[in-house]
Amino acid sequence: MADTNEKDWRNTKPRRPSAYGAQRRDPDPLEPPTMSRSRVQIAGSYAPGVLMTWEGGKGICRSVPLANEAKDLKSTTIDLIFENLDDAVTNWRDRAVKVLPDALPELVLDTPFRDSKTGEARVLRTDFQMTSPDKVGYVPYPLLYRCGICGSTREFDSIADQARQPLPKKCNGHEARWTQIDVVYAHWSGDIEPLSPFNYNFDPQTQDTRQIKMCTCGSTSFKLRNAAPVFSEWRYVCEGCGETRSLKKANPEVLRRLQIQQNEGGRAFQWIEVNMLPVSYRANSTFYVQRTSFIVFEDSGVVELMIPKRRDALISRLAQIHNIPFAEPSEEQIRQSVEADQSRNGEWDEYETYLVMADKADASGRGDAARRHRDNATALREEWFSHGVVERGQLGSPSVLQAIAVREDWTRRYDPIRLTIQHDAFVREHIEQAMTRHGAVDVMNPDIALTDVVNDPTRKAKYQEATGSLLNHLGVERLVLIRGLPICEFSFGYTRVSATPIYQREHNGQRVDMPVRLKAFDQLPIPDNKRPIYVTQQSNEALYFKLDEARVVRWLKANQIIDVPEDHVGRVYLERYDDFGPFLEVFKDREGAGGYPRTLPAYVYLLLHTLSHQMIHSLADTSGVDRDGIGEHIFPADLSFVIYRKGMTPDLGNISAMWRNYADAFLRRALDPRTLRCGSGTLCDTRGGACPACVMVSEVSCIASNLLLSRAVLKGGKGPEWEPRFAPDLIGFFDPKLP
Repeated sequence: MADTNEKDWRNTKPRRPSAYGAQRRDPDPLEPPTMSRSRVQIAGSYAPGVLMTWEGGKGICRSVPLANEAKDLKSTTIDLIFENLDDAVTNWRDRAVKVLPDALPELVLDTPFRDSKTGEARVLRTDFQMTSPDKVGYVPYPLLYRCGICGSTREFDSIADQARQPLPKKCNGHEARWTQIDVVYAHWSGDIEPLSPFNYNFDPQTQDTRQIKMCTCGSTSFKLRNAAPVFSEWRYVCEGCGETRSLKKANPEVLRRLQIQQNEGGRAFQWIEVNMLPVSYRANSTFYVQRTSFIVFEDSGVVELMIPKRRDALISRLAQIHNIPFAEPSEEQIRQSVEADQSRNGEWDEYETYLVMADKADASGRGDAARRHRDNATALREEWFSHGVVERGQLGSPSVLQAIAVREDWTRRYDPIRLTIQHDAFVREHIEQAMTRHGAVDVMNPDIALTDVVNDPTRKAKYQEATGSLLNHLGVERLVLIRGLPICEFSFGYTRVSATPIYQREHNGQRVDMPVRLKAFDQLPIPDNKRPIYVTQQSNEALYFKLDEARVVRWLKANQIIDVPEDHVGRVYLERYDDFGPFLEVFKDREGAGGYPRTLPAYVYLLLHTLSHQMIHSLADTSGVDRDGIGEHIFPADLSFVIYRKGMTPDLGNISAMWRNYADAFLRRALDPRTLRCGSGTLCDTRGGACPACVMVSEVSCIASNLLLSRAVLKGGKGPEWEPRFAPDLIGFFDPKLP
């Protein structure tokens, strides 16, 4: 056996869950043994914190993070990762606090996800490291064993403890047969612990919890009686006096926090809030990895233009995209005004120097330096405007200016200004530029890889006529197949017991809401103790749909939307948009009390979202791609949406193959009257809305939690339930009688 005094990962005590907000010791720089799995598996199924076993069930282990920095990420991708992470963390807290407004912040968010003073959601880049999921470590866990002959148990404090005092060959006078106990305690705060007969108690003197590791008779040895089929009937039996104890154990940190809160005059807690649950290590409830994904953009403007100090650039871009009149001073006019001001001597040269340096940095691939130089130039320019040296340009839409001013309070996921900037970059990068290298193709002008009709003028004409007719019936102006849409997926933490912010625990016939704590992965074994964010990138196939604006206008007017413009619907969308809110609360009304009026933004999003789901179902049925494996992205002000393969598995060309073999069936299926009816009889047909039997998809895949959906917007019928009771029936977007 190896020398146990030698410094080795086996001699270090495993990290136990830290106190909420408390400082941890510096991690051991030595690494545990590693295992090889795919990048997707390590970022998900084998992410740090999961309990797993080797094939054949030989030993239970807990995966632990290893330092493996991802160095090939572009600055814009990193910006988007943190932007999406901040959105995910904020949304988690908001959803928890909405149900439990008095929940302690430290029971909702882990330390790296919150401000320790205010408790608000907060993500600092310095707390995290982008990590490539190429390797992960593992250590034995739990270090708790039971003799299969007599039931006697042995527990070790650390791997080093077990190495120094290995399991005895004899147990109570017979040959021992030791096996790891495959049940652990789990708590919705994110902690797990081995089973134990010793509970925690709160000590008012030390204001902390303590565990008395012996029976009242003085014995420290217990047997585990686990023959019963349910954990509630399992018992620990003292080997000294025969006293039995059930599997009850409080989470020490939760007990400490709630007891202190109660002692300070706060609410009285219930023991069901602190008692952990015995669960098999194989159960899903022991680990839920938290991850999200987004479309990758090269244009840094998708992030930079959202910064308040880039407001002028944002206004200019919106004016270009949506044809909004904009009287902007020319660069020459700005130069003349600045040089005419004697107090600004040399500032114009300084401004131009910054721009030249930014261009050079861009050309050499130094994105951070380019951004810094551009920020300096922007700061100078903004100072000229704010000090009245140059008159600021005027946008011909006061309502859009007002929207820009208040958008900081909007829910980021539905912010149409952010989305329209993303759409502009999307079309440039993933359609126009991709077409030059055959990375995207308009289905009305296919290439030989998409269909073999290309080399036969007669067949190609028939193909275009048939496809064009179906797209016209769908109200689609443009359909583009993208062969390599770059998707970035990242995992940043995990939860236990529940995958959502609220866990409902049943007790005495009642359901009690518990806050589920969003935990960051364990600290990396590096000096600055950063937490890993596991990043995977892959180019997946996608379909881009842009609706016919004239058809949308006719549909809006037919459904009595107020003041529908003849064109420039995107501009009007921005002008009239009112924040949908993080939970789309106004669209959850099921009683018709008051009701939400028919507004242009709500109905445009309702149409795009429903049609997106209809096409997801059609794609799943004709391609073989699972519905949960298809993502969506909606650009409401641009009347467009994208559906794409979310998976990080090797691309088997499912969407391309589908189009080559079943293009006609794919489009016809979306229009088929049978697919426009609810699969649960007349539920959605008579009430309006949607259900899992018709147009809904998994909430993991849906961008709007299956809200703002109604099959009636496509086929006609009763309007959504959030409308007033007296609202007229809808005229469907697919209605051939639509004027």
